[in-house]
Amino acid sequence: MEASQEEPLPGRCRDWRALLGPGIVVVDCWVTFQSAGWKMELAKAEEQGDDPEQLVLERVVTYPEGYQPPVTRGLEVHWEEPTDVEYKTVLIVPDGMTLEVADRRNAPPLNAE
Repeated sequence: MEASQEEPLPGRCRDWRALLGPGIVVVDCWVTFQSAGWKMELAKAEEQGDDPEQLVLERVVTYPEGYQPPVTRGLEVHWEEPTDVEYKTVLIVPDGMTLEVADRRNAPPLNAE
């Protein structure tokens, strides 16, 4: 089956955020599933491509075994990794969505007044 014919991964993602901090890159999102038991995580893809300023993450969805009640469930997904690379974008596969990375390395702390 060709990639264009594959079923999309379950889960509706929103509120994506990619941040570059001192020595770390962070990606967060919110995902909603139509039944309990589903899980999602982000993993660094083995193939990172030719652009050293683009981080490639894979959206990994785990299907629950057995009956799952049809209850809408939302999950916060968090991924982080220590890095010295100055990423500009994050590509989420297999979705093909590209996020701009917000550079927070020289920004004041979020809780500063």
